[in-house]
Amino acid sequence: MTRKLITFSCYLLLAGCSLFNPAPAQKHAQFSDLKGWSNEQAIATRPALLKSCNHLNPSVLTDNSLWGNYNTWKSLCKELAQTPDRQLKLFFEQNFKPISIAPQEKGLFTAYYSPVMPGSLKKTPEYSIPLLKLPKDLVRVRLSDFGMSGQLVGRLDRGFLKPYGSRADINQTVPKDSDVLLWLKNPVDKFFLQIQGSGNVELPDGKIMHVGYAGHNGHNYVAIGKVLKQEGELENVSMQTIQTWLADNPDKQDWLLNQNPRYIFFSFSNEGAITAQGVPATSERTLAVDPSYIPLGVPVWLDTTLTATGEPFQRMMVAQDTGSAIKGAARGDIYLGLGEEVEQLAGKQQSPGKLYVFLPR
Repeated sequence: MTRKLITFSCYLLLAGCSLFNPAPAQKHAQFSDLKGWSNEQAIATRPALLKSCNHLNPSVLTDNSLWGNYNTWKSLCKELAQTPDRQLKLFFEQNFKPISIAPQEKGLFTAYYSPVMPGSLKKTPEYSIPLLKLPKDLVRVRLSDFGMSGQLVGRLDRGFLKPYGSRADINQTVPKDSDVLLWLKNPVDKFFLQIQGSGNVELPDGKIMHVGYAGHNGHNYVAIGKVLKQEGELENVSMQTIQTWLADNPDKQDWLLNQNPRYIFFSFSNEGAITAQGVPATSERTLAVDPSYIPLGVPVWLDTTLTATGEPFQRMMVAQDTGSAIKGAARGDIYLGLGEEVEQLAGKQQSPGKLYVFLPR
């Protein structure tokens, strides 16, 4: 998943920008309201939550925070690690209270996965599409150093910070071999890898290389499925229908992909998909959220359905990731795992639902 940044309009206004939106509408709930809540849910989620415990942000979890302060969370994390499996359900019920987030909204819950695609460490006629490293000339500015919120991304031009090139600009530039991490077979694979933010590349000798998000070019994300719908090209939008459209319209491929000016750069990873919180993603337990509403690292309860099968998807997860398209309090993206088997589920996932956050008592 690609990281969320404060919008550029916020930078232009300079005032009134903060890391968090106003607190979303909330409604107190009981654990008995959570369909499917059980000790098995708590046991299955504990490993992911303990990973997040080591990456909690003390600047977000303050005494004035709606979500509880950092010391409280660290104490709960320590107790969580020491609690026997048979007592985990009781541990959560005694130490947390579920809060329904934006209960009047239908919510929207999509999914993502870690793709596996063919690639090569060397450029060949078969592998000629570059997957780029983070450029050396890309500059990131932490606006907190200047008393503001967010981050700027650009490049230096005669002493001035200018916007970095768009997707079209970068694709028109022939990269040096030293700027390329891997070579892929086709630009569509590369585009969807950039949408996922991490993935796996199988080399010709069968070795799997994990690649993960290293940064982006600072441009806003544009959903190409929305573009196709607005142009009247597609009525039902999913990853599969977009891929079919691209295969059927090779002459329009560059035009469509360049509608999304955001460009993601990659680095090698030893642990597969790495989330925005900096921890490995856990299949069916990692949820991407909008961190301007929900802080990363907190446990949540998701009540939705799998669009592809109609099955209920009701489980405890951890808010560990984010993405450019994940906007709003009742919005989430479910990490479903690795490979072709989950690709179909993830590509079709688009269901309403409810989201609860577990807050310390």
